[in-house]
Amino acid sequence: MSTVVEIGILIVGAGPAGGSLASFLAQNGLTALIISNAPGTSDTPRAHLVNPSTIECMRDIGLEDAAYKVGVVGERMEYMRWCYSLLGEEYARAYAWGSAPTTTLPNTLDSSPCKFVDLPQTMMEPLFIKYATENGIPCRFSTKFVSLERKDGFIYSTVEDLITNGVYQIKSRYIFGCDGGRSTVARSLDFKFEAAPSGGVACNILLEADMGDRMQGRFANLHWAMQPDSNHKFGMAPVIRMIKPWFQWMVVCFTPDTAQDPFKGLTRDSPELIQYIKDLFGDQSLEVKILRLDPWVIRETVAEKFSDGHDAFMLGDSVHRHPPVFGLGSNTCVQEAYNLAWKIAYVEKGIAGRSLLDSYNQERREVGALLVKESNDGMRRHAAIWAALGMFAGSPEAGAQALKELGEATEAGASRRAQLHAGIEGQRREIESLGITRNQIYVSNAVYLDDEGPAPKFDGDLVVDILITSRPGNRLPHAWLSKAVPGKRLSTIDLAGHGAFTVFTGHGGDAWKEAAANVAKVLGVPINCYSIGWGLDYHDVYRDWVKKREIQEDGMLLVRPDRFVAWRSTKLIPDAEEKLLHVFKHILSRE
Repeated sequence: MSTVVEIGILIVGAGPAGGSLASFLAQNGLTALIISNAPGTSDTPRAHLVNPSTIECMRDIGLEDAAYKVGVVGERMEYMRWCYSLLGEEYARAYAWGSAPTTTLPNTLDSSPCKFVDLPQTMMEPLFIKYATENGIPCRFSTKFVSLERKDGFIYSTVEDLITNGVYQIKSRYIFGCDGGRSTVARSLDFKFEAAPSGGVACNILLEADMGDRMQGRFANLHWAMQPDSNHKFGMAPVIRMIKPWFQWMVVCFTPDTAQDPFKGLTRDSPELIQYIKDLFGDQSLEVKILRLDPWVIRETVAEKFSDGHDAFMLGDSVHRHPPVFGLGSNTCVQEAYNLAWKIAYVEKGIAGRSLLDSYNQERREVGALLVKESNDGMRRHAAIWAALGMFAGSPEAGAQALKELGEATEAGASRRAQLHAGIEGQRREIESLGITRNQIYVSNAVYLDDEGPAPKFDGDLVVDILITSRPGNRLPHAWLSKAVPGKRLSTIDLAGHGAFTVFTGHGGDAWKEAAANVAKVLGVPINCYSIGWGLDYHDVYRDWVKKREIQEDGMLLVRPDRFVAWRSTKLIPDAEEKLLHVFKHILSRE
């Protein structure tokens, strides 16, 4: 009989999902074990763009500054551009990821204390694994998950040590499948998926090519190299992605609507591949070192559910698979982990009933499904730009003519320029998509909506525009605060989180703080309480909180440990403690 190792929580996968989940579980005082069949953290920077909502999660465990230090922020990553080659003629560029003058102040800076950062997966994963291992959650690499079975109320996972070839079992109360798009955990649990036909194949080419100071004036995170006068042997629309300015790059080649891999049989040293890179960069003397080729399939797939009972949960690519449009892959992984970790901790500590865990699927499955749809729709929108630049012209000669038309004072030229303009404007849905990074609106048993009427109509686009509201199920609004004697400024976001519920009130709301203290004693739930206003715990120094709180001064917001509003009372009520106790019992599944 094989050796059986007992551990309460097993996390399969050490990528952004597994590493962040382990970190947030550790923050909540739990122990677990991470296993990964890889020999270490990722050696390819697949995911990279990290949005403010994810940085807020990292901020809660002190990793924000580390993310900014190893990642790229500012003008070097704030644009998307379309060009003939990296150094050649530029067709168009667009502000991206919160940098547009029309969106920066009223949206990004007004909704979060954090900012966008280009943080490749190769740099993100070590931050989480380091935090987890330093806080009591070990990681065993070169350990392959094989299968699982449920028995006697536990999960028995068969794993193989890839160094010794030894096979043993891990007995756990929970298992978390964070093992990517070919998830063995999902197959073992017989998860079903909603899937559209494949959108084609793609390949990531990781390479080194020192561009020195030649990128001045060409700063961008993504450079679409459109060469309609070529034969497109390696794909229709390559995009050059900055990894480490300005010497490490990734070229992502897309071959839509085909299952044939144009890179099959090539090696990193293939002369035709080296020449292809030189053509894309626009420098025939460039020294190119290709580090790896990673082919992949463009998927449009989402699992029918994200959990199986109260002991098996799936995160990240294991349940939603999509192209990298919007750059939300690793972001969604981290935010799913942040949503789930406190719930597991509260159940394990006896603070909440097990039905609280149902809310993970209720809240996050809808988010994952929207991501899959929008990212694939966004991929299809790119095709309008490719068409305007002649990429579908049918031959190099026709492509050259299409490109020539862009500069001609003819009816055909005017039509093509209008087509390109419309395509770029349409692409703003992706690159100015602040809403999809912020507007995750939860409706579940972990949100109390009985005192709310129908949700007010939002006049904007939930994918593009940010909805700032204190309605339960939405993110806690961000507002900068200070003490009466100013020091380091804090956001309302900073007061919430930390594994605890938070009560926010104001002048005349002391009864809420007293009620929260009593409820905390009765239920054993951690609750932090803050009064915001002149002469209170914190000052609303910029008058932002009064504009965003949507409650009266003596009202109250109850915020979950993942910084989503759980319930609100617009004013002080006579039976504050009784009502708060009832709300907590509902949210924590203790009724």
